[in-house]
Amino acid sequence: MKKYDFIIAGGGMAGLSLAYHLSQSPLRDRSILILDRESKDRNDRTWCFWERAPGPFESILFRTWNNVSFHGTTYAGQLGMGPYQYKMLRGIDFYDFVKAELAKYPNIEQKQATIERIRDTPQGAFVIAAEEPYIADYVFDSTFSLQLNRPENHNLLQHFKGWFITTEKPCFNPAQPEIMDFRTEQHGDCRFLYVLPFDEKTALVEFTLFNDKLLTDAEYETELRQYIDRFLDAGTYSIYDTEYGVIPMSDVPTQENPSDHIVRIGTSGGFTKPSSGYTFQRTQRYLQCIVQNLAATGKPHRSLPWFKSRFLLYDSIFLNVLEKHRYPADDIFTRVYTRNPGRVFTFLDEDTRFFEELRLFSTMPKWPFIVAFFDVMRRKLFG
Repeated sequence: MKKYDFIIAGGGMAGLSLAYHLSQSPLRDRSILILDRESKDRNDRTWCFWERAPGPFESILFRTWNNVSFHGTTYAGQLGMGPYQYKMLRGIDFYDFVKAELAKYPNIEQKQATIERIRDTPQGAFVIAAEEPYIADYVFDSTFSLQLNRPENHNLLQHFKGWFITTEKPCFNPAQPEIMDFRTEQHGDCRFLYVLPFDEKTALVEFTLFNDKLLTDAEYETELRQYIDRFLDAGTYSIYDTEYGVIPMSDVPTQENPSDHIVRIGTSGGFTKPSSGYTFQRTQRYLQCIVQNLAATGKPHRSLPWFKSRFLLYDSIFLNVLEKHRYPADDIFTRVYTRNPGRVFTFLDEDTRFFEELRLFSTMPKWPFIVAFFDVMRRKLFG
């Protein structure tokens, strides 16, 4: 049985990002094994996020925008982003780039295999994949499945289907993506479209929902078709690619360090922000911190200041408002985005100070969130 310094269980975005950050650190000479059941050789997803400064994958971004648009209940127009840029990264570009970088290091191995078991032992973390045993000082696991059905938690989903389209008429402004357009029937949910333009005739148009029930393919496609027909002067159009995804929006408690030699990363480790589903940029920040700690101390454990945990409470309250339909979601987002230019992005990145959060909260409908706060405390304390 071969011993490694690190095993990365799951070679998706989180696992490959960790391997990349390790390769860019003083730990680049350590023996590393990446295990995943897929080869990651197709464009299976797109990540969109905002950043203040150039990030680690700046050279392979598919598009960047300095301005974004928003269409809510009482406002339609441009949103100020302050120092942020809105960025789009295609899955295939990320996979190809990281795999090419890792290929420069013979001590980093990648194997395509289904992971069957991960457990801790006094000698290290033990992994069985395709009936082969492996052991490492640390296993970084992104394959652990969270329990998303416990009644004391809020368990919603962000699910979406998108069409990459080419239109007959030039109907897009390549400099102006629409990050939220609520001009669709809400049906008591949170439903919106977003449009990411690549040039005047090509764009990604995506229908997104925050709720607890997936739709049929036909229902997603009906919404997309109706939006394009009603709001885009496209003429005829063709669909040259599609994407579909489901992201958990849950405040289920997670354990980043469940044992001495196992570290959970990605959604498994709580890297997905419960109230928005955003994962990519948070994952990079958290993994860079883990690698820095590992290089400095030999231990990968990330410390979370106790006051930082207030954002978990904020997420639970917001999920409670959505789950219980306490206030129309389209109006909540309209208030938050239009009355907090720039600040809202800092808040969603959890980089605000408490007094800034109070100012943001003052722009939101108070009674639904007060009721949600007490309901959250009841559920968390008494189940």
